[in-house]
Amino acid sequence: MGFQTISVKEAVNNVNANSNGWFLPAVQRPYVWGSRYESEKYICKLFDSILNGYPIGTLIVWNTDKKVPYREFMNEYEDGRIATLVDSDLWERADKWLVYDGQQRLQTLYSCLKYTLNKRVLAYNLLYKNNDADEEYGFEFVDKSTEHPGYVKLPALFSKTNDEKVSYRKKIQNSLPVMSEEEETLFEKRFDKLWSVFVGTDVKSLAYFPIDKTWNEDKVNDVFQRLNTGGVPLSGADLLFSKIKEYAPSFEENLIEVSKWISEVTNGYAFSANEILQLINLIIKGTTRIDASKVKSEEITQFKKIGASIGEPLKDFFGEFFYKTFNINNSAIVSRKLAVLPLIVFSYQNYQKGKKMLNLYPDSVKKMKQYFILSQLNDWNTQGFVEGATRKIVDDNFPLDEIKEIAQEKNRIVDLRAETLECNVWFTLKVLMPNRLYINQKNTTGRYKPELDHIFPMKLKGRPENYDVDILWNFQPVAGKTNLLKSNIHPHDFFSNEDTKAHISEYDFMPDDLSSDEWNDHVSFIAERKKRMIGFMKSQYDIDVI
Repeated sequence: MGFQTISVKEAVNNVNANSNGWFLPAVQRPYVWGSRYESEKYICKLFDSILNGYPIGTLIVWNTDKKVPYREFMNEYEDGRIATLVDSDLWERADKWLVYDGQQRLQTLYSCLKYTLNKRVLAYNLLYKNNDADEEYGFEFVDKSTEHPGYVKLPALFSKTNDEKVSYRKKIQNSLPVMSEEEETLFEKRFDKLWSVFVGTDVKSLAYFPIDKTWNEDKVNDVFQRLNTGGVPLSGADLLFSKIKEYAPSFEENLIEVSKWISEVTNGYAFSANEILQLINLIIKGTTRIDASKVKSEEITQFKKIGASIGEPLKDFFGEFFYKTFNINNSAIVSRKLAVLPLIVFSYQNYQKGKKMLNLYPDSVKKMKQYFILSQLNDWNTQGFVEGATRKIVDDNFPLDEIKEIAQEKNRIVDLRAETLECNVWFTLKVLMPNRLYINQKNTTGRYKPELDHIFPMKLKGRPENYDVDILWNFQPVAGKTNLLKSNIHPHDFFSNEDTKAHISEYDFMPDDLSSDEWNDHVSFIAERKKRMIGFMKSQYDIDVI
């Protein structure tokens, strides 16, 4: 059997159907379009391509009566949700069709034409102007409860029958102001095209290839792992996940749940399922590089075993070390994420021996803190370094000295220098002020940006020449409300004012009292605060700063 064509209506109605339904084999990765950057624009472009008859790739499906674990497609999709495995009693049903390529497209069509995506509804503006930059395709996502004249919400359109076409078009048309003859022609032309593509069945917009029914699951899974087509290419982690899920259908689902737990215990730190898989790969294979082709069949059992038990050790590490020790609540603070893996491996191995973070030797905990700071600031983040450092973990004591030797062999800096601290402001302030919780804020690009105050403000009135205060030693993480209130006021005046003096409790490494000469000169203030901050690195972590 060769390639077949099918209408959008027929394909979407096949999804999760009670008879001859299309489903997802367990080896499939989770849906990713709903959480990718600017996903709404990406999806609007997909619908515009279908509306204009552009090819969007072939679906590959397998009708089989073999016992293959599978999932249903999601209806109301939201970021972080994953499809649910159906009851194992149904795995042998003879009329199931499993989608091995095209999940992302079908899930998008299914959610947007019948339900919602991230609680938003896809709509089409029948009167959009081609030169309108904000409405490049006519498609856009709107709130469920919002009504826009001339907009057709796709789920409402899709639910109609052919007998309702005329009445539905008139209903929309009657909600609009009086249109010109040109606008009316455009309205009818677009409505008819929208209807024929997404409601009618004559326009065969999609193509699918049915895999030979006589093939076995190993052969079909091999085809799946070779496929690297579509909107989002398969990564090494995707391929390894699919290989493991042949034997443990819920493996990736379990790691996604662990990732959610980590976010909960840290109030927001992201350590994804892919990163957990990379960690397990490091524990088993000794490398951070994931290559499904090099994972032997007998090693799959190890992946399954560690994957099933790694949740509690990871919650212990991230909860006790990352959050309670440093108050790290966002992954943007830790830019060298690969360098963290030896710490997690050490923690994991001790947890397996019955030693949680709170029960580790104090000397080991101190060395873990030192390694964490040095590895982040001195960029001990290469694959070779991390793998070499992990191999040094052989007993209950964290091998910091041996890891420093690796750093020297690889021409990495071992000591900590003041200028290095100055170049890594967010992380440095976090370890200098571990009791201060950064306020999660996002700028217009969606990137994490904590609220920092220049204690001596940048635009101080009457500031002298060569007024350089944009430096680590003059920074303080504060709440946005305090930062705005303080604005460009001289710090001495702000902390002396009866109405605002209480805010000094939000600041660290300050002069002992307001009569100190440090307040008279920003240079003196910064120099003395720098000494106190460097002294804290020594007293708190036993790290000398050059």
